[in-house]
Amino acid sequence: MNDAVKLPPVGAVVDRDGPVVRTHYGTHGEVSHGPLPEGDLGALVARQVEAFARRDEPVVWPVYGDARLAGALLAAGFEAEPERTVLDCPIGTDATPLPGIGHDWAAHQRVAELAAETGPHRRPYAEFLADAAHLSWSSEVCLDGDRAAWLEEIGNAMVVGGVTDPGFAAALVARDWRLAGPHRGVRSLRAEATAALREAFEAAGMREVTTVTRYHLPSPGEPARTRPVRRLFSEPEHDEMWARFHEEFAFRPDTREFPGITEPPNSATWHVGDLGDAQLDALPDIVHKGLRESVVDGEELYWLDWHHAGYRFDPARVDGTGPRWPGFVFPDGDYHIYLTRDLRLGTFGHPWEETVCVFGDLLTRIDAELTAALGEPIRRSEP
Repeated sequence: MNDAVKLPPVGAVVDRDGPVVRTHYGTHGEVSHGPLPEGDLGALVARQVEAFARRDEPVVWPVYGDARLAGALLAAGFEAEPERTVLDCPIGTDATPLPGIGHDWAAHQRVAELAAETGPHRRPYAEFLADAAHLSWSSEVCLDGDRAAWLEEIGNAMVVGGVTDPGFAAALVARDWRLAGPHRGVRSLRAEATAALREAFEAAGMREVTTVTRYHLPSPGEPARTRPVRRLFSEPEHDEMWARFHEEFAFRPDTREFPGITEPPNSATWHVGDLGDAQLDALPDIVHKGLRESVVDGEELYWLDWHHAGYRFDPARVDGTGPRWPGFVFPDGDYHIYLTRDLRLGTFGHPWEETVCVFGDLLTRIDAELTAALGEPIRRSEP
């Protein structure tokens, strides 16, 4: 019953310790694993506790019917949630579509409201959204009136992350999820439930395969309230940043007419289309270092990618032991933009002119270093 995914969720770091997989979200951590070694598990558990403590992350460790592991976790100070039943059944044959919500942000907010009123769920909807699973080909979100469910493909199963109404269970079980999108390899539906929801799933044809208990351990210090990186696409915040950028910089996308923006005062633009390998490596290193030094404590940055998903992130918590730095400085095929929320500094990469414009206090910090690495800029705007 290993719930590990192939790629880390957005803003998370995945570490391995033998059979154990630790996912560090910045706000909390989760554990999954394959078969565990025989004998005393105390040392293995202690290593995981220490790893999460170094990051001040509270821990969630699901245990699937393993009394030996449960005892080791209790001995290490973990506390247990009530046990839940894990149910499974073959994929249904009903071709009737369930009402999906795609990128409808208002609908996602409605699902979040319904999720907050119910539960506990296998995956809280807030975490589901933070993982950007609603944008992924491997997930589904359904909203039918005041009933909602969210599911994700794990291995060869569609796994129910949460259901807000037992009355929705029968429709989920009957649905042929292979018709919902790219889930051609899916062979079963899996869910976790107790009480009325369990009864509803069993009445619809699901059968118990094991039990699961989630064990929790608080962090020794104050955990972070937000993840280091948040993916943005259909959120109003993403549209707002693009609208403000269009207005402030008179953004005019074009493959022939340059420059693509009205370059602001205190800016310089370098041609980057024919950089050598050493220069390509130096460009992001210099810009990332300058961005870190230019923002105030706790200030987040945005990376925008025209017609694609963007990111909001804390530059102090990426790279190193954190997730990788989001986005790219080099305009590889599309417009790439780093910005502060107030638009006072950042970079603008133009894919057709093959240039990067640096502006604001960021230019003041890295002008000399960029010029030494890339040569003189092709344009300058005076302060």
